[in-house]
Amino acid sequence: MRAILLIFCFVFFSSLLLGQQISGISFAGNSTAAFAQTKSAAFIKGAKPQGLQLDLYKLWDSQENINACNCMAKSGISLSYFNLGMPNLLGNAFATSLFMEPQFEMSNRYIIGIKAHAGFVYANKKFDSNTNPGNLTYSSNISNYLALGLSNYYFINPKTALNLSFIFNHISNGGLKNPNHGLNFPGINFGLNYYFEKPNYHYSVSAKSKIDPAIAKYITVFYSATTANSYSTKRYAIFGLELSGVKKINGVLFATAALSMYQDNAVQQRLKQDSVSVQNQYRCGIASGIGFNMGKANFASSLGVYVYDPINYYARIYHQHEISYQLNKQWAVGINLKAHTYIANYLDIRIKYLLN
Repeated sequence: MRAILLIFCFVFFSSLLLGQQISGISFAGNSTAAFAQTKSAAFIKGAKPQGLQLDLYKLWDSQENINACNCMAKSGISLSYFNLGMPNLLGNAFATSLFMEPQFEMSNRYIIGIKAHAGFVYANKKFDSNTNPGNLTYSSNISNYLALGLSNYYFINPKTALNLSFIFNHISNGGLKNPNHGLNFPGINFGLNYYFEKPNYHYSVSAKSKIDPAIAKYITVFYSATTANSYSTKRYAIFGLELSGVKKINGVLFATAALSMYQDNAVQQRLKQDSVSVQNQYRCGIASGIGFNMGKANFASSLGVYVYDPINYYARIYHQHEISYQLNKQWAVGINLKAHTYIANYLDIRIKYLLN
């Protein structure tokens, strides 16, 4: 499973950036503070992860892209290092992520952006029942990395800008292996951006992008596998089918609604271990959310509720976050992280087919 995710990540990044001119580079330091989202994760209270971040990016400054979102779109690759604040327990982490950032001009020198990261992280102090039993936040060396932030840019000359960002970072293995309480550390990034060419943020929208009034209907199949407890290495399959509708709001934003059905062998095994009678391992949920599109890449977040859940093992409310890549008009592939409150349930691989 891990190898498949790494291959998908490489193809995803390459397909977006190959052949594109890198138009800027930035370097930043970050200061954060971890917080305990559950009582079981109280041991991380007081941890203050610190790190460094290098970004390589491109501004999508064509008139077509500006017309689509009424903004300056920015995307690229981010490389990050974190000292997670408790060297003997949490260790160090190295992250590689893809980011997308719509930017908006507030004045001649001041730009703001909403920045979303998704990628992978290598951390060197995973949970081990013998050597590191106290780390309940992650149990795989390779985990998922997600971040969302508000960026503020102030230009000190035509090609150079100072950057102050408020960002929320999240590390977990997506439920592939337990324990997996995850590590959340919001904080501040401060850095310097250099553009190889002078950016022109004095754009104007010359025409409204054409929005298809129809709702795009997708059928999606997905697969995941996770362990039944903290000490097991055997994985149990999770299969699912999803019917969804996507309605464009403008050239970038879209709304989504979905009906999902799950066959969860992992939670069935957990119930057996807890000596709970298992009727079946099926669940059904409905969810709605919002997302944004940049070229062939899509990112969407949604909030859902189970309408059929005889297992009743998790909270009834869940949230999920999907990145997908459009292979052609009909087919797309993606990865999706599903969680209940702050605890990740699983990370799945999915194939999507456009019905209309």
